[in-house]
Amino acid sequence: MKKLITLIIVLALSLALTSAALADVPAPGGPFNSAFRVQNLETTAAKCSYVFYDSTGTARYTSGTANVNPGDSLYVYVPDLTTVDPGSYSAVVSCDRKVAAVANFSDADSGASHSGISDPGTTWYAPGIYDNYYNFYSDIVAQNAGANPVDITVEIFEPGNATPVYSNTQTGVPGFASATFEQEGLAELANNQFYSAKITGTGNIAPIVNIYGRAGFDNQLYSYNPFKSGSTTAYAPVIMNNFYGYFTALVIQNMGSATANVTVSYTNGDTSNVNIAPGAASTLLTMNELPAGNILYGATIESTNAQPIVVLVNESNLYNRAASYSGFSAGSTEVRAPIVMKRYYAYNSSVTCQNVGTAATTMTINYASGASGPTTSPNIPIGGTHLFYQLTDPNLSAAPPNYISSATITAGQPIVCVVNQDRNEAPQVTQVMDLLAAYNGIAP
Repeated sequence: MKKLITLIIVLALSLALTSAALADVPAPGGPFNSAFRVQNLETTAAKCSYVFYDSTGTARYTSGTANVNPGDSLYVYVPDLTTVDPGSYSAVVSCDRKVAAVANFSDADSGASHSGISDPGTTWYAPGIYDNYYNFYSDIVAQNAGANPVDITVEIFEPGNATPVYSNTQTGVPGFASATFEQEGLAELANNQFYSAKITGTGNIAPIVNIYGRAGFDNQLYSYNPFKSGSTTAYAPVIMNNFYGYFTALVIQNMGSATANVTVSYTNGDTSNVNIAPGAASTLLTMNELPAGNILYGATIESTNAQPIVVLVNESNLYNRAASYSGFSAGSTEVRAPIVMKRYYAYNSSVTCQNVGTAATTMTINYASGASGPTTSPNIPIGGTHLFYQLTDPNLSAAPPNYISSATITAGQPIVCVVNQDRNEAPQVTQVMDLLAAYNGIAP
């Protein structure tokens, strides 16, 4: 039986997206190019193929079948597919083994990542939606995950209001095609107000949300995967206050029917408490929450009165680097990272994992290729984090130039992991452009 993974990917080879419908997909600027990597999560080889679909649901490119060894990955840089016309596409990746996927997209001065979706559903929630929220905007791209047409609806809510301030339905979205919902310029949304959204389909759908800046932030680009449901506990492995110049914002949305009493516990022992109205979201700027310095924090976010919550973390620095990842509701003793890099065309990656178990544990990262062996962390306490930095990993000292691979992280206790990718060496490190991308590590 084949396992389907649906990816939203954006492709623009040499043609800027200028039509009204695609003006800001995934963001202003461009042309954008995409790459994606599909990692085999099982112990036997996988056979994988993929198909690109245009906005009419027409298959515009069908790949051959590729063999992917256990733990290894299939890597596709879309501009290398010379028979694919410039344009915006959705993709379906099909494999006969369980796999995980991550997609990257970028133009000359911005980029972002999101995970492929293997469990499409009919209802999704997005905690961060903007129309000129201090020069930030968002759009939603929702892919029909089935072969038959579906209607896709986006409802947008202001804090504390269970009635949507805006609703829009796109009817008859063709099989495997995508619908785009732009928030920029909506009269119903106020400036400098953050919103949340509910995304529904009459059949299974797979959405992503892109956030982009204007004015002085015009090359900041974020992308994140919405949530199907909430939980009373969420984990955020990467929390920063001037960590080598990087900062984070913690967005918490209450998906319950009553006010959520939320406690945020940081790995240094500090805590914050916030009450969030039903359907509303609250943003904590961690520069106001934690001591500054080159300290990497993690956070555990708990709803103490049983109201379900979801968490989004935005990362940024003063050079317009920007990325998002979604908070985790649970951990596992094995996590997969489909894309890790060391000086891959000047990109380096890091894998940050948080111990969400009930006892201290070590964590070990195994690379699919190019490493002299696994790398193991010290003993990490409950709630603590550890960063595996590929640039300085001694077991990658002999890795080939432009190194890119995949990795598996294991531990004796449940963990959650986030992967960041950035051009963080000279001269790019101080250039004003968004070269940062982040994605959630994937539990098998």
